[in-house]
Amino acid sequence: CVSVAEVQTLVKKIITYETTTYGQEWFNKIVAISGDGFLDQEDLNIQWDTNELPTGTYTIYAQSHNPSAEYGPVETINVTVDKTKETNLTFNHDDHLRISQYPGLPMAEIVTVSEGNILGNTDFTYTPNENEAYCNEFYFWANMSYVSGVLTIRGKSYDPKPYGNLSSIHVWIKNSADEIVFEDWRNDTEMYYEGEYTTGEKVLLGRGGAMYYMPEEFEREIIWASNGKLTGEQAVIDAWSEGAGFVFISGHGSPNVWADHYPGVAGNRQYSSVTGLRVTTLKPWPPYFSKPIFPMDTIKNGEKLPITVIGGCHNSQFNVSMIYGLLDGMIYLLPNFPKLSMWCYGTPVPETFSWRLVRNPRGGSIATIGNTGLGYGMPGIDLTTGGGDGWVTIEFFKQYGAEEQHILGQAHKQTLITYANTFDMTDLAAGHPKTIQQWALLGDPSLMIGGYQ
Repeated sequence: CVSVAEVQTLVKKIITYETTTYGQEWFNKIVAISGDGFLDQEDLNIQWDTNELPTGTYTIYAQSHNPSAEYGPVETINVTVDKTKETNLTFNHDDHLRISQYPGLPMAEIVTVSEGNILGNTDFTYTPNENEAYCNEFYFWANMSYVSGVLTIRGKSYDPKPYGNLSSIHVWIKNSADEIVFEDWRNDTEMYYEGEYTTGEKVLLGRGGAMYYMPEEFEREIIWASNGKLTGEQAVIDAWSEGAGFVFISGHGSPNVWADHYPGVAGNRQYSSVTGLRVTTLKPWPPYFSKPIFPMDTIKNGEKLPITVIGGCHNSQFNVSMIYGLLDGMIYLLPNFPKLSMWCYGTPVPETFSWRLVRNPRGGSIATIGNTGLGYGMPGIDLTTGGGDGWVTIEFFKQYGAEEQHILGQAHKQTLITYANTFDMTDLAAGHPKTIQQWALLGDPSLMIGGYQ
């Protein structure tokens, strides 16, 4: 707390919560807010040998379908094979232009060749960066290669709906006479929407998401990118303002913002990120702000206060201020300016995301738990079992729902103890020690979750 007024606000909220919450219908509700954390696309690695083909125009087709036999739109790319010319290949990641709603039909996206490209007599390789192909450094799903006349066709196949983790892709190529000259398949390719599985109730490799462990009497409100309900801040604010016993948001963050991606990270992060909630819209570049200036403060759930668990980086980094937030952006103007590592990117953040929720006098949260530093995400099928941010946040709900730890500090403590007993705390590279050291509880550790009878 930075003032007597904040202390008074917190004390009033705690007393009111513990004396009035028990037996209230609104408490028996958990709100899950999330999307697709990482682009964990398998490498399609389809090899098209053009060496025996005559010069001419060819059309590459790609279409994906899911196990329910729902087929998505066909992607078409026209190219020229001409070995008298120099090769011209360009990277192309634009599936965001072909999907307009969620949930949607299965999507096929070819990224290693573009409309009008020439497959000629020179080799070409290119490794796209993170701004072009998220997580390519781990999955190599987007590396471009045309070597010795063989084009490697790479891209994505995914099913943009809740738990749409399996899809198959068919790629075929026709010549100008409409004859198929090449085709290949990749069946049952996997892609997991990490945050949705983390907050949800399905089991992966023997471990469920948060809702799997919650008592049956709890209503489950699911606001996910894949079900079309995570559309922006207003959707989050409206759901929060209704009140709930728990809110679990799992995605990406900073001291100012929590956000996540639409399924498949369509068009890469710049087109697929959806902002869930911000402390402030102030910024030191035009248009300088948008209204409301403090979106989080428009949450008005009154005394219907949730325990809020936040999956994401830096949302509980409490050593921020407006001045240091502004100075954090100076490195973009003056490269020799000292790096402050405030993770505010020039935004004048008055106080960190998690604490702003707790000190809100008109509602917000009764307590928050989140990371003070970079959270360690686990992409793919190991997302519930591999440790890091997903594991520790799920474990809190397991401690409450399955182990009946109803004192907030005890539930938090036992979560950390269980994590330490499960993973190798000497494995610094995996981030296990950091995961539990930075997972901060902001609120009263003696709080009786759900209030006293």
